Amino acid sequence: MTRNQSNDSADRGHEALMRMAAGEDVFFKYYWPRLVRYLNARAADTNLAEDVASDAMIAFLDRWDYLLTYRRPDSWLFKVATRKLRKLEKRARDHCCFDEDLASSVGDLQAAAASDMWIEDHMDLVAALRSLPSRQCEVIGLHYFGGYTLAETAEILDIEVGTAKKHLSRGLERLRQSQGIPATVKATRRISA
Repeated sequence: MTRNQSNDSADRGHEALMRMAAGEDVFFKYYWPRLVRYLNARAADTNLAEDVASDAMIAFLDRWDYLLTYRRPDSWLFKVATRKLRKLEKRARDHCCFDEDLASSVGDLQAAAASDMWIEDHMDLVAALRSLPSRQCEVIGLHYFGGYTLAETAEILDIEVGTAKKHLSRGLERLRQSQGIPATVKATRRISA
């Protein structure tokens, strides 16, 4: 991690703590849309994504005082949500009740777009993200939607930084191939508004 990335991470950690200090409403209003967008890009089911986001946010609020001691308390929120989504999707696959076909995904995305203007404006990108392998989608989502460095993304996903870099590179290459996305993605560093 470069010195600049370290400073950016510390600044974002400070911002998260300041939002917490301002109260639950301020924290919720800022992180809820980011968390839901990340989960909607990652999940095949909008309802499941929102349920997971709700559960993660409730768990966060239950541990509010404890999380005030974290350097990046927001990363805990994304970590819990990612793990819960993986667990629920695995359980649904194991019980053969997980619908991952293209037609249901398009319909599901349209439902998500009805409640989130950003998703409506970026449906092609979200659909392309959903088509990626889970780990690639998670790395891209956390790095760009969550604003986490690759080191933080690796920590959230409990993988090595080199592995996170590999997934990011492969995922972006697949997106470029499917969407015609330019070679540089730096201009879209902050996908969430």
